[in-house]
Amino acid sequence: MYANSCCSFLIVSFALFHICLGNLPPSIVPCHRDDPDINNCIIKAVEDLRPRLATGELGEGYRSPPLEPLYLDNIELSRGRQFEAVFSDMVVKGGSNFIINKLSANATNLSFDLVLTLPRLDFTGKYFMKLNILLLNIQGRGNMRGYCENAKALVKIRGVRVPMPDGLEYVRFTRMPLKINIDVFKLHLDNLFNGDRILGDVGNTIINDNQDLYLSEIIPGLERGLSKKFLDIANMMMANTTFDEMFPL
Repeated sequence: MYANSCCSFLIVSFALFHICLGNLPPSIVPCHRDDPDINNCIIKAVEDLRPRLATGELGEGYRSPPLEPLYLDNIELSRGRQFEAVFSDMVVKGGSNFIINKLSANATNLSFDLVLTLPRLDFTGKYFMKLNILLLNIQGRGNMRGYCENAKALVKIRGVRVPMPDGLEYVRFTRMPLKINIDVFKLHLDNLFNGDRILGDVGNTIINDNQDLYLSEIIPGLERGLSKKFLDIANMMMANTTFDEMFPL
């Protein structure tokens, strides 16, 4: 369930940062910093890149991690004795269908505000979970599958220009807070209560019927964790990119 929130920002981050990098195929034209309509320029560039992002084949020998499907590493979540979960071997489909609802970009100040939606994500993987909800201790380990619809994220990206002795300015992102909202989410966990079918059905029903009880507790911590993770990813991707390459004159 949390993988879908993770994906919603990760997917568009890949798209936006690939647009901004200077080392793209010549067929992809970067947006100029003084473009009076830079917001729509970036959105159009992402839309033009969408088919290539799905396969990871950017053309002329350039590749990126494919979005269809998207593979995620372990996601570990914990809130004391109330909740503990590990999701692994995640395979997510539907990521290339993201919608950029709104983008406000200030290239000079390296400030970007982004609202995006993922209409639907389907995912499979493995899980380990301990959840105390409605006085019932739900636990299990095994395979999982599910989907979410209308996942939304509000992302704020802030960066600075770092002058170097060679006279060039490099880009470093300093903050990347995000807010996550999940509209529809359905999950099925195999092997709850050591495979007891009746208790397993009850456990899955309770999880799906009461998601707000634990999402409201978990999402703030998830937002902070993902913010740090994506900030590290962004700076890693931009490590060798100058400001002039990212947004030429």
